Amino acid sequence: MGLSHQAHSELRRLGERVKKVLTAIMRAVPAQAQTIGGFARHIGCHRSTSQRLFNAYKAKSGEQVLYHLPGQQALSVLGEQLTGHIPCDLIVQWRQVSERFSATIPQYARSHAELKRLLDNRQEDEVKARDVHLSGQDKRAQLYYAAKSLLGMSMEEIFCAYVLTRGKGRDGFLQEVAMISKSQIKRETGAAPFVQFYTHPHNDDFIAPLNIDANCRVESKRFSIGIAQELSTPGLHQAFASYSPGNSGLVFDPIADHDRFDATFIFNNPDELVDPLSHDSQCSSTSISIKNPAKKLRLLVLIEKQLDRHSCVNVGCYHGNQKVEEGKLSVEDMWTERLPEFPELRLIDLNAGAQALHWDAMQQQKLDYLFRYASLDPANYRCYLMEVDYPIWSSTYRIYFEHQ
Repeated sequence: MGLSHQAHSELRRLGERVKKVLTAIMRAVPAQAQTIGGFARHIGCHRSTSQRLFNAYKAKSGEQVLYHLPGQQALSVLGEQLTGHIPCDLIVQWRQVSERFSATIPQYARSHAELKRLLDNRQEDEVKARDVHLSGQDKRAQLYYAAKSLLGMSMEEIFCAYVLTRGKGRDGFLQEVAMISKSQIKRETGAAPFVQFYTHPHNDDFIAPLNIDANCRVESKRFSIGIAQELSTPGLHQAFASYSPGNSGLVFDPIADHDRFDATFIFNNPDELVDPLSHDSQCSSTSISIKNPAKKLRLLVLIEKQLDRHSCVNVGCYHGNQKVEEGKLSVEDMWTERLPEFPELRLIDLNAGAQALHWDAMQQQKLDYLFRYASLDPANYRCYLMEVDYPIWSSTYRIYFEHQ
């Protein structure tokens, strides 16, 4: 009998909390103690304990953190061994998470060793409550139809592609060229207007979004937002009504004679993501907030291969739209708002063309359009793809990179 989905979720969160404290401890000890042997000598613990701590510190998920932690007795002794080597508040935090871990083990297993075996076995317990027989997709679909009815607005698909490049943006920043394409948007009478949100402040001379066509090319060092003519319903640019600097949104009137419409926006952000290879930031993040109910989300991040070699990629789904101050994003701080929804992430081969996107020629056309506008070569990029049916309304899906 394996662990239930709820148990995995609770253990994952506990592991992420432990890793947050572990990370703070590793940053608090001197440089010579930031190796397995050096840490063991510095605080006087056994080398095998130090090895397990470092394995937990480097783990990529909360469950792996708990898997690699030393035994309960070693964890208890560590509180004493760390005294005098790290700040007192970290000692208190370490004892809190150690005690929490020790109290959690009996809830799921007879010992740490048995818990490790259960964490190795991803098979979930059979749960007999009526509603949990629904799959995650079915539950998300229920929310989609409820939100669609409540808001009076919906769309078939949100297609997002973010291209991250070094040396093209302003000094010390990555250039982020992004496409957000929304298909078959339907707005009922009386519903709120269609609004496209963004995060970057406008240039002082902003009047309206650019009217982009296939012959346009980006100004790499200038923030811009534009509507791609060929990928949007005719009349969308003329339907632009106003913008709000306060909540960063472009507002559109209904398009005459169209009860459904497509809208594709292209952004150029030259100074929003710091260059992690020349900055001490340890994490870069791209995300899309689900402001309106949608049946499908495709989120692609195309990262320059030079950056990808120094990065580990991960995903998450979070409550609301948590704004993170650039340069201060920490993976250890992201677990508190994360939902128990773990979208699948795939590395796809751009050379495979539409085949990589399930033979969707329109999505391949959108990618080609974006690279042409940005004057970039797709051969220089690695592409990560997240696909979600019925993405959770009013949440944020994030693909982030930890830099080494």
